[in-house]
Amino acid sequence: MSVSPRDALRSAAFAAAYLAAFLVTAMIPVFPLPPLVVAGVWLTAQAGRVPRRFDVIALATMAMVAATLQGAGLLMSATVAVWAVIPALLFAVLLEHWLPGYWLGHGDRFRRPRAALGRLAAAAALTAAASLVLHGVIDTDLVSGAVAIQFARDTAVLVLVPLAVRAVRRSRSPRRAGLSVVR
Repeated sequence: MSVSPRDALRSAAFAAAYLAAFLVTAMIPVFPLPPLVVAGVWLTAQAGRVPRRFDVIALATMAMVAATLQGAGLLMSATVAVWAVIPALLFAVLLEHWLPGYWLGHGDRFRRPRAALGRLAAAAALTAAASLVLHGVIDTDLVSGAVAIQFARDTAVLVLVPLAVRAVRRSRSPRRAGLSVVR
């Protein structure tokens, strides 16, 4: 399978967004758009377009480049790439399995809104927890207050971004009439 120019352009836009989020979050720790969210949303949005391995390779490469720009060596860059890929991939896979088509607004007639929101929140919380565990293994100097703030921020943004994307997609889609019976 080959990668189209359109997919290459999407990957370049993702690379710029991820690199910006990574570098800004390193300077401003409470930045509202952490790289975990950019990566998780990217992997979720790309589901079904190209094989996931291409997106994982792009994400790992961008994480290594960002870590190198901050002065990390080769081994630390590879470790940062693992920290970037695993939670984002976890979010994309959980969202795909627990709420198939949710990102695009598919299957809404068959889902209870509260149950879907609960599953989305659970996927976001698990992703944020996995990111913090890996971050704790990499950086042992984490302060407990910063961990709580980072967990709350990542969970909230991972819930809010898919909801915002769904709201925008639903507002742009044509409204269908309810079911009607024709005799």
